Amino acid sequence: MKASVIAILILRVALGGFFIYSGTTKLMDLSDFVDSVGNYQIVDRPWDAIFGYFVPWLEVVLGFAIATGICFRSGLVITIVMLLGFSIAIAWVWSQGLNINCGCYGKSDEPTNYPLSIARNLGLITLAAGLFWTNLGRSAKTLG
Repeated sequence: MKASVIAILILRVALGGFFIYSGTTKLMDLSDFVDSVGNYQIVDRPWDAIFGYFVPWLEVVLGFAIATGICFRSGLVITIVMLLGFSIAIAWVWSQGLNINCGCYGKSDEPTNYPLSIARNLGLITLAAGLFWTNLGRSAKTLG
């Protein structure tokens, strides 16, 4: 097995594992995450709760898709769109002068460091886009 294939596998499992972890921490205290979504003040009730219940499951499913290679490219595209949405939401809250915890990794009393959160999301977007790009020429059978 080539070193590049091993590196891609490691990055794929790391990115997938990150989203499995992120979604699982939200699922462990779902009511707090739903409250965190409401704190963004972007959507009204009941949409904040719908997003709050949906996002953790989406993260877990996308994490498994990326880590296992099942629906790999679709998982990466949806992950990129999701991260762009998260970044826009964080930028909006920051522009409104709100001092909230994003709820990104479960409950915390610390307010979100908005520039760091956006930079982290951009790094994850770059990783996901790089994995997508490196796998464009491969068939679905060679991903796993």
